[in-house]
Amino acid sequence: MRTYLGIDPGVTGAVAILDVEDDGTQTLTVTPTPCDWVQVGTGKRRRYAVDRCRDLLGDLDTVSLAYLEQQSARPKQGTASSFSTGYGYGVWVALLTAQLIPFAAVPAPRWRARAGLAAQPGAPKKAIKEGVRLAATRRFPTVPISVEHADAVMLAVAAALEHGLDDRRSA
Repeated sequence: MRTYLGIDPGVTGAVAILDVEDDGTQTLTVTPTPCDWVQVGTGKRRRYAVDRCRDLLGDLDTVSLAYLEQQSARPKQGTASSFSTGYGYGVWVALLTAQLIPFAAVPAPRWRARAGLAAQPGAPKKAIKEGVRLAATRRFPTVPISVEHADAVMLAVAAALEHGLDDRRSA
């Protein structure tokens, strides 16, 4: 068996674990990014539960490859949002490195192309995300996949395809 991970590092993201048996059978498990709700001023915010992120990776047997979605600052993105994005990305880089899990930080256009998703230059983010969710649910029809977690699923698929997975579709 080979195991591939897809990690969407945002606080609303997920870790997708794709197990591929020698006969090509695929099993998918999706876990939302472990977070806690923390009081910030008069409201509450999600913060990474780094210990639970570590435990999630530590509980896995040998991982063949993890794809971590590469993050960078974006125009019109606020400083707090940029900091949070960079922080989460750094947490996952550190945890993957500490657990000796081979990984690649992959820009979204590259993993989407590898997973067979058509490029959509200029398309609204919401439309792109929905396209990824549709592709993920078609590939794994028995697994409930939200729009927030679909990127992680297709990152795992792209990692498996990068390692020569026969493109059979099973759930």
